[in-house]
Formats: sequence, C-alpha cells, structure tokens
Amino acid sequence: MIIHYVGDIHQPLHVTAEVDSNYPTGDEGGNKEYIPSQDGVSNMHYVWDSIIYQYTGYPDLPLSDDDWDWYTTTAATLYSANPIAADASDLAVGDIMSWATKGLEISKEYVYPDFVNGEIPSDDYQERAKPVIESQMMYGARRLAEVVKEIYGDSAITEKEIPGFFADLFLH
Repeated sequence: MIIHYVGDIHQPLHVTAEVDSNYPTGDEGGNKEYIPSQDGVSNMHYVWDSIIYQYTGYPDLPLSDDDWDWYTTTAATLYSANPIAADASDLAVGDIMSWATKGLEISKEYVYPDFVNGEIPSDDYQERAKPVIESQMMYGARRLAEVVKEIYGDSAITEKEIPGFFADLFLH
C-alpha cells in the first residue's frame, strides 16, 4: 500500500479537483473531463496517468520475465533522463502535505490551463505536460526509496535500486 499511496500522491490529479459551475461537486480529479478516446485514453485524468499517452493500457499480470525487463529498463531510462537530487533534504521526506501541495501547484500551472474539455489535448499541451509528470514520477520513486529507508534502515535500498522502485510505482 505504501508503494501505491506514495505513487498516487505524485500524480497531480490525485490531489486536486476542479470545482466550478460546470462541476459544483468537483470533476473527480479530471475523470469528468472527457475527451475523444485515443489509445483507450478518454479523460484528462487518464492522460496524466498514462504519462501523456506514452503508456496506455494495463499490463498482464503476473509479469513475464520479458515484461519485467521492459519495465525495469524503461524505469532506468526515465530515471537517468530525470535525475533527482541525491540529497534527501531536498525531497521533503515524510512531508506528505508538501507533496500534495506541489500537485495542486502543478494542476494550476500545467494540468487545467489550456485543457479543453471534449478535445484531445494539443501537441503543445502534451509537450509541456510530459516532463512535468515524468519529474513527479521520479520524485515519487526517490521519496519511496527514502520512506523504505526510514522504515527498514539505510541498507534497505541503494541508489542503484531506485529505478526498480520506479518500476513498482509505474505498475500501480
């Protein structure tokens, strides 16, 4: 459950909802912001869950060795392309409210502006959004590693193992 919760809090639409005259009780984190289906993605929430259309669908479980290798390699590639400071003091480890607040800021700056309900997000929207959600995933993986260290001690995970934690986040 820790893997799931730490991962979820880094997806901006898991911590926000638009409340306005169209959605007086909220848009359920973008789930009511419908778009024409593209690769099975049919709402704003899933656009962000799928890393802006990069990873749609769901894996067949249990994973085969080839699938696990693909996820691990993909995670390592993303981790290398999006380094997060090794200094844990920058991570606000355990400060869950600051993690959620960052999601709110991202929603205000990147998620809701320029999104048009009923239309597939523009290429510009997708280009702006993708590095933001990839960075959030890396923060999630890095913070998860630190949470595990807090629970089980410093020897529980090494820097080399963090991409594997990201792969676990990716699957949830």
